[in-house]
This record gives sequence, structure tokens and C-alpha cells, in this order.
Amino acid sequence: MVTITEEQVRQAEEKAKAAEEERVQAARALELTPYSDLASAEHAEASRLAAQLGLNAREIRQAFEEQVAEEQRRASRPELEAAAKAQIEAAGVELAERERAVIEALAQVQAAVVGLLETGAEYNAAVQSHADVLAGAGLDTRGGESGGTRTILNRYVLKVRGRQYEEVNAAAMAGWVLYRVVEARLSRFDGMATLLQWVARAVEQDSPELVARVPAPRSAEPAKRRPVVNALQALRGSK
Repeated sequence: MVTITEEQVRQAEEKAKAAEEERVQAARALELTPYSDLASAEHAEASRLAAQLGLNAREIRQAFEEQVAEEQRRASRPELEAAAKAQIEAAGVELAERERAVIEALAQVQAAVVGLLETGAEYNAAVQSHADVLAGAGLDTRGGESGGTRTILNRYVLKVRGRQYEEVNAAAMAGWVLYRVVEARLSRFDGMATLLQWVARAVEQDSPELVARVPAPRSAEPAKRRPVVNALQALRGSK
């Protein structure tokens, strides 16, 4: 990091002041000889130089003041941290606990998704197996209450006593669940809900009877403001 000295600031401001004085003199000369090309050119050059040096001086002054403020902040930081020792300890204790809770929740969600994929694969295998058996018995899905078929899109369809079963996309269903939770707990305008809405719509279209039987997630309760002092009191009480 480049260090700016007070002397450099002084020199830059003196140059800017001198350039401004030359610009004023050039302007006066142009007033006396308004049709002189030389006076006009000298005034233009003096104005350009004064503007540039003035800008340089202001930028150097601003950088110097920011540097001084940062040095003062660093010098006082140990004192500030010492004064906030209790708050820092409280934050460390609570955030470590909250982090463990998030990790545990993620592990549970991950295990649930694995279970959903495995269950979905078993469901699809059952649909395929029974559809093949009924199709082999001469029963398709075009007539009657029960039958099995394989579509031109290589998807199995099974009908049992009027109820139709089709293969499911368990991965997409995981996205559908996340969409419903985000929509209920956060907002349907949340970025994640926007990303997943078409996945959710496809799942609802492909497996309407199945997803209709899944209970809706609880909506979010109003957030309660928790005073910071509570965490500090808990920390002090534990000592």
C-alpha cells in the first residue's frame, strides 16, 4: 500500500494553486486580446492544466484523509475489541451452536433426499414390473379398469382398478418439495422459488394425484426480534 505524506499533499495543493493563478492570468490576457489565437491557446492550455492539477490535489487530499482515518481506527481497534470482549465471546458461543444446528439439518435433508431417490426408484420398478405383467396377460390401458403399457417415450403406465400409476422423477420431486417450502416459509418471489417453479409445475402435472396427498408445509411465523443483551446475559450467567 502506497503511503501518502502530508508534504506530498502540500506540494500537490501548491501546484494546483499556482496553475489556477496562471489560468486567471491567461484569462485576463485573453480579455485584452480576444481575437488572438496565441492568447486563446494559452488560456485553453492553462485551463486544462489547472483543472487536472486541481483534481489531482483533491484526490491526494482525500486519499491522505482516508489514510489518517484508517490509521486512527487501527490504533484504537485493540481498545474497541477489549471493550466488546463480552459481545465477541457471546457471538462465538452462539454462532458455533447455530452452525452445528445448520450442519445437522443439512445432513438430515441430505439423508431425506437420498431416501426419496431410493424410494422413487423402487416405486418406478414396481410400476414397470406390474405393467409388464398385465401387458403380458393381454391387458393394456386403453380399455378396462386394469392394465399396463409402455409408451413411445419409453415410460411405463399402470392402471389398477381405475387408478393410474406412472413412473416418477424423484429428483424433480425433491425440487418440488424445496419450492413448496421456500414459497410457504419465505416468498414465491424468492430467487430460489423462481428457479424451481417450472420444475414444480412439471411435477404437479406429471404426478397430480401423488403430490396432492403430500401435506403442505407450515407457513412462516412472524419473526421475533431478539435483543442482543439476551445473549450477553446468558454468557455472563454461565460464568
